[in-house]
Parts: sequence; C-alpha cells; structure tokens
Amino acid sequence: MARTKKQHFVPRFYLRTFIDKDGQLWTHDSDQDALRQTTPENTGYETNIYSPENENGSRIDFIEDNLAKIESIAASILPDLLACKKLELEAKTNFAVFLATMFARSPAQLRQFAIYMGETADWMGAHSLKHENQKKEELGQLTEVDVKVQELLQNKDNYKMDVDRRVGLLAFQQSKLLAAIMVEMNWTFEISDEQQLITSDNSVFWVSGGPASVSRDYGFGLKHQQAVIPFPLSPNIILRLDWLRGDSWKKYSLNKQRAKLANQYQAKHKNRFLYFQTCDSGFSTLGMKYAKPIQQLKSGLDTPEISVVRKLNN
Repeated sequence: MARTKKQHFVPRFYLRTFIDKDGQLWTHDSDQDALRQTTPENTGYETNIYSPENENGSRIDFIEDNLAKIESIAASILPDLLACKKLELEAKTNFAVFLATMFARSPAQLRQFAIYMGETADWMGAHSLKHENQKKEELGQLTEVDVKVQELLQNKDNYKMDVDRRVGLLAFQQSKLLAAIMVEMNWTFEISDEQQLITSDNSVFWVSGGPASVSRDYGFGLKHQQAVIPFPLSPNIILRLDWLRGDSWKKYSLNKQRAKLANQYQAKHKNRFLYFQTCDSGFSTLGMKYAKPIQQLKSGLDTPEISVVRKLNN
C-alpha cells in the first residue's frame, strides 16, 4: 500500500463544509496577501508534515496513519453536528478526540510548541552551565573563558536559536488530555444567518468568554472557567465548547456583530491561511490585519529570538 506524502493539516472532509455549489472554496494566504479558489483536495496540505525521517532515512507514518483513522470517525459524526443534533457520549468523545488532534496538528501549534521547547532548552542549558560553573568555582577550577561564556549566554541579544519544527510533533502528546477536558465541557450551537463564518489553518483554540480579564503571561488553560472554544462547523454554524451549565446542545442565534468577532478570532489565531465559501474582500483585509501569527503558548522565560525551521542545517 502506497504511503501518503500529501498530508493535510486541515482535513478535506472538514473543508468540504465550506465549499460552494461548484465544490470549491476560497483561501487567503497572509504570507503573500493572495486570494485563490481551489478544492479541499488541493488545500491545506504539506508534504510529509507529520512523517519525520528515522535514522535510516525512511518515513515514520504513525501520526499520519492515526490521524486518518480519527478523521474517518469524525467524518461520520459531522452530519449530526451540522444538523445541530445532540451526540451520545461515545460520539461526543470521538469528536472531542478529533478536535484535540485538530489543535495539535495545526502548523500554528507545531510552531508554537517548537518555540516553547526551544525556550525550555535554552533555559536548561543556561541553568546547567551556571550550576557547573558554581562547582568549578568551589574547586578553584573556574576559568576566564567559563565566565565569558556564561556572560554571553546571559545576554539573550547575543545569539539566536533555530529549532527544528519536527520538535513540535510532541504537541500530539497533549491530545488525549485535551480531549478528556473537552468532553467535560458544555457543547452548544451558534447559528449565523446574517454573516458568513470563516475558518483557518488553526481553527481549534480557546479564548476568554467571561467578563473578567485573564492573565496571558503564561498562557491560558482550557480548564479555566472562562475558556471557550468557538469551532466553525460551516459558513453558518459554530460548535461552542464552554463551561456553562444547563444548556447543552441548544441552538442560539449569532448576531452579525458576534459572528464578525468569531471571524476575527479565526484571523488572529490562524498560522497563515483563512478559508471561506464566498469571496469577500473583507476577509482578505482581516487576514492581513492579523498577518503576524501569535504565540499563545508562553514559557515566561527570558530567551533569545527563536526561529522554527523545517530542517536544521548539518
């Protein structure tokens, strides 16, 4: 059986809910400020994004193979959600697994997690060197070179770091925990009749849905009582996950202002691409307004500038 090189970071079955009568959808690319029309099969993919090479040079397809299984199950559940039907616990759990992997698989999350791991590695390296120099000083073995190197690493403006994006694949380790949390949340539907809804290459994220301000210094956990996941199911339906009680599976009208806010959230959290059914220049403007990707996952550490690359140079 031939392996899949063309690996979609946005599943085709999901993008099909955003196609027009001709089977196409629109994509805005904020890197190039370009708008194009294409099909789900030719949208939202990258060669071997989830299949790193092993030491022998062959590809490890474990992640891609499991994503295919999760997508197959989720695709069978999606019609019920599009019809705003209540899911039984098994189906809810399976779709929560899909949402959790949607979070982990996005290029935005791969980038953010790789940066986070780079920040952690830099801190550990600097901390280890400081501890080693303290021991040397106690033994009378500390040299001027040791001191200079430590001073160099303490000033984060003195150097930059490149991190292999494949490190970001470790983000999948959090999928099981995220899915378990999502199952506990309240699921409702928000229907937009006046404003077209868009999605992105990073469509699963959480924002604050409460009145109180939330500190973002070290990230914003999904278990926070104000956490809300606004996941677009189609151009007019959002599946909302939150911690409110007593209204599970109900349908709510989404007025134009709140629908525009939902689109703004997608633009803010995207990595690069916005997807929508009907061409609207306003979406291109929105994509460029928030062209620079945000970093939601924060370590709070003082680190150098970190770049995420597809492959480190030997």
